[in-house]
Amino acid sequence: MSDERPLEDFLVPAPGVQCEASEVFELAKRVARGSVGDVEAARRLFEFVRDTVRYSVRVPFDSLEHYLALNTLARGRGYCVQKAALLCALARAVGIPARLGFADIENNLLPEGLYEITGGKVLQYHCFVEWYVGGAWHKATPSFDRALSAERGWRLVEFVPGEDLLLPATDLSGRPHIRYLQQRGWRLGVPLEEMMATWIADVGADHLDAWRAWALAAEQSA
Repeated sequence: MSDERPLEDFLVPAPGVQCEASEVFELAKRVARGSVGDVEAARRLFEFVRDTVRYSVRVPFDSLEHYLALNTLARGRGYCVQKAALLCALARAVGIPARLGFADIENNLLPEGLYEITGGKVLQYHCFVEWYVGGAWHKATPSFDRALSAERGWRLVEFVPGEDLLLPATDLSGRPHIRYLQQRGWRLGVPLEEMMATWIADVGADHLDAWRAWALAAEQSA
């Protein structure tokens, strides 16, 4: 997973990263239109994904179809991997080299009900985008939207040129929020089998079954 690979490798479709669809291309161009340089285009794409797709884990997750950009946009909701895959696809569509980065994190402010799915505060394969912007690789985390952050009192991840955009360590009142435990490196696409195998080994198949049921109930009530 060396950074020595040609930047062109990070501009092509990959499993779960739907940058080749004409609708994705047109949307990316529309969002980035008028940008002066890749930094401004990245900011517009980041804010679009962060706030247009609401953060939710009550979504289907066990097929690569669930991560495709057009499906995430149509659903209007997604969890970190789905939102990162969408941002990655949009970035590639406008010529910004991008890939998916992964880390294990501890979330000290999990909403009620999530412990039954996660089995605890540690979340494996949290996902963000790594993109080549302004002449260097930077991380960008579009997970938590503006409305959810305001509702929960969380610090909003804002776009700052030249910096990594990571989930904050504390919320607005100073309570511990996110702690990064270990980095898992980057992937060209969504490593779904790898993720699922790790989740099953960590929390057990019963927790994933509970997640599926929870997501299905949300879909049926939508």
